[in-house]
Amino acid sequence: MKQALDVLKVMVFSIMIFSLFSVMCGSFSSSADIGETGGVKSIEKFRNPLETSSDFQEPSSLLKPIIWVLGIIAVIAVIIAVISVKKHGDIKNTLAEQRRLLKKNKEKYKLLVENADDGILIVQNLVFKYVNKRVYQIMGLSQEDDISNNLVDYIFPDDLNIVLESYEETMLSHNPETNFKVRLLTPDKSILWVHIRSVPAVWDDEPANLLFMRDITPHKIMEQDLQQAQRMEAIGALSGGIAHDFNNILTTIIGNAEVALMDLSEQAPGKNEFEQIRESGYRARDLVRQILTISREDTMDVQPLYLSPIIKEALKLLRSTLPTNIKIIEKIDKHLNLIMADSIQMYQVFMNLCTNAKHAMEKGNSPRLEVELQNVTVRPTDPEASNELKPGHYVKLSVKDNGTGIDPNIEQKIFEPYFTTKNKETGTGLGLATTLGIVKQFGGHITVDSDPGKGTCFNVFLPVCDIKNPDDRESQKNVPVEGEGKILFVDDEKQITIIAKKMFHTLGFSVMTANSGKEALECFARAPDFFDLMITDLAMPEMTGVKLAKEVMRIRPGFPVIMCTGHSDTFDEATAKESGIMEYITKPYNLKELSVLALKYIKKIKAA
Repeated sequence: MKQALDVLKVMVFSIMIFSLFSVMCGSFSSSADIGETGGVKSIEKFRNPLETSSDFQEPSSLLKPIIWVLGIIAVIAVIIAVISVKKHGDIKNTLAEQRRLLKKNKEKYKLLVENADDGILIVQNLVFKYVNKRVYQIMGLSQEDDISNNLVDYIFPDDLNIVLESYEETMLSHNPETNFKVRLLTPDKSILWVHIRSVPAVWDDEPANLLFMRDITPHKIMEQDLQQAQRMEAIGALSGGIAHDFNNILTTIIGNAEVALMDLSEQAPGKNEFEQIRESGYRARDLVRQILTISREDTMDVQPLYLSPIIKEALKLLRSTLPTNIKIIEKIDKHLNLIMADSIQMYQVFMNLCTNAKHAMEKGNSPRLEVELQNVTVRPTDPEASNELKPGHYVKLSVKDNGTGIDPNIEQKIFEPYFTTKNKETGTGLGLATTLGIVKQFGGHITVDSDPGKGTCFNVFLPVCDIKNPDDRESQKNVPVEGEGKILFVDDEKQITIIAKKMFHTLGFSVMTANSGKEALECFARAPDFFDLMITDLAMPEMTGVKLAKEVMRIRPGFPVIMCTGHSDTFDEATAKESGIMEYITKPYNLKELSVLALKYIKKIKAA
């Protein structure tokens, strides 16, 4: 508008000049005419000096070209003004359209940035200059929450060097971008894994970093699951091989102790020593089973049991493995109720809780671990009662330490998978999650009482079993059973065949032994009807126990076979039943229990 007014002023000024010259020219011409008719002498005087010039012209004749030029200029000025006004209008409309498009594009880009799957940040000198909505979502914040402007406040301490090195590389090198993975700490102390792509940028005419942040926590969890599975697979393969050989050794140790005890009277010297040897063999057997259970998903053996023997056995191991400065206080009721659980799984639960307690007390003075086992009744009015812990009768296991305690802000997260306050070398975040999962499988629940700086107490509630009398299978294992019958006993370990022959002879059975499947088959083939039962090892060179059993049952259909093994990943009780094998037992077996099974099937074959 201002330019149009300036042009209009020029037009008006040009027209005024043109008009002024026109008036002046007209006046001058009239004055010349009056002088001529009136005889004014001044005119004559005026002309006299010029009479000598032949080119003299009238003034009006001189001004006419100037008047025409000024007229043309005025017309041109008017045309220019009209064109300028039109162009100014076009420019104004163009600018308005550009502003509208700019605003529209800005809204589009804002919509894209604010709703992107990745968090987008502008960081300058490690200070946030801009963050989009997704960053708040990743960090678990609402946009009303206060957010620190410093990037360092959110980086997991162990990963801070990664961020600083990447920041320097982006700012100082010529790389168009850098990529790295780091852990972030959310306000509630949870750990997030993020992938960050860093690109050089300029913000307010100063160098900056444009960061694209993607939450990869689920991928990291799957990656850790895979790594954990691979580790467990490797441990399982190793432990399986060790278990097979170790169980064979334990079979000989336990078997010899049992044979010796059968020959000793109650007051005989050495009886207690042999009983301790046998019990130690059983403990070693249980440890092997625990290793196998942890390293692979073995089927649980849920049965009525007393928890006190398991806890006492675990405490013996803890006293030799915990630091000597930790004082262990044991409070176990004598008359505990039965629970339905798997003994190996409950052993793992207790050891996990004690391991956590040990870590909590590492930096404390006078560390103290208290273990309490008692019968309790949870009433509807009790503070422990909840949807997870219904009123009823329970056996309560408490593990209490005087360590650092648990921060109230993270107490609700301690049972979540992969949540840990330990570093990656000492913690996986699986211990408490696994512990709670096991307890829930048995209908129980875990509560936590913690006082930061003073200690923590984990309370495990396990429902009481309705069975009045426990299964007497354990007592049956120690009762020798005498009988008659002819047994073919096959094992590639010579010591095992020797001790088995001694035991069965002592009980009245007739036993023939073989140290290979091929030898046993030749013996059986010579007199198939002579034998009443075959007990064979599974893993043997040249001919396995499975192949031997098939050949024997082909020769004599329905012949009873008991399969024994130190350990197998490919053969189990279900597979044995499908193959026609009567019983499948694992080493180190109780030879007296084995005698019960032998008598059972010998009676059946003789009655047939």
